[in-house]
Amino acid sequence: MKRREFLTLSTAGAATLGLGALGTPAAFAATAPKLPGEVSRLSNVLTQKGKKLYDNIEVDIGGDRARLFIPQTISRNSSTSVGAVWFYHAASSSHNALNGGFKYPAELVVDQNTIAICINAGGTQYTNSIATTAQKNAWTYLTALYTVRRNFLRATSFGGSLACYTYGKKLIPYIRGLYMVNALYDNEWLYAYDTQNQAHVGDAYGNDRTLIKGTNPARISATPWTNSRVKVLVSDDAHPDNVVVPSRNGLALINKIKPVAADTQVMYHTLAHETPGFAHTDMMKTFAQWSV
Repeated sequence: MKRREFLTLSTAGAATLGLGALGTPAAFAATAPKLPGEVSRLSNVLTQKGKKLYDNIEVDIGGDRARLFIPQTISRNSSTSVGAVWFYHAASSSHNALNGGFKYPAELVVDQNTIAICINAGGTQYTNSIATTAQKNAWTYLTALYTVRRNFLRATSFGGSLACYTYGKKLIPYIRGLYMVNALYDNEWLYAYDTQNQAHVGDAYGNDRTLIKGTNPARISATPWTNSRVKVLVSDDAHPDNVVVPSRNGLALINKIKPVAADTQVMYHTLAHETPGFAHTDMMKTFAQWSV
């Protein structure tokens, strides 16, 4: 595997992300230029595991907030290509999930000289025009600053909807794969299933079933998924996930695309709708497989 690949395999089978030897990064100067639309920055943060320096930055992209973890080994406006992992937050969260439930896996990404990014996408907007526009704008923003040539998607819970739509509709280029944990795939199913709280998806579309149908990831045919790579983590039948039912979501996606995809994987856990701890390191190993 070439050293300039986004992901390489290190000793003992561990996965690493990077563009060659990482070493110990030098800290940026305190006067490092702000990013466009920068709202706040916490500089010289050390990752928990690899002790790599990064900047935790919140930005405004056309009215939508995003949080980025930028390794200090990555330079702006460089011709050297880098990778990015896009994290898609749950319905009750925001771009600040990168400081919460996504922080540890995002720091694992940083350890491998890779950008971690989480956009708010308008909040809980699923795949309506607000969310999809935010996704496209965020890509335009990121690629104007860095030469990103490898994108990986990591979604949890209702964030799976935008992740699936982004991949199936190719809202951003260079996608190497999608890693879903208890994640939503079928918006119409959710609208019909969650009858006691239809606001979860209904409010994003004004309860217009035509709009829900029009950008439902589950309506995308198998053809656009040709050569795609998808892994889903779902709870087993003995520990049912009653929030996002696997058979109608992650497993339904796998069944549809399996004949045309480059790689489809399913892993089971026993925590219903909770994220298992092993998901973080498994995500890294899976991205390593997909980097070749």
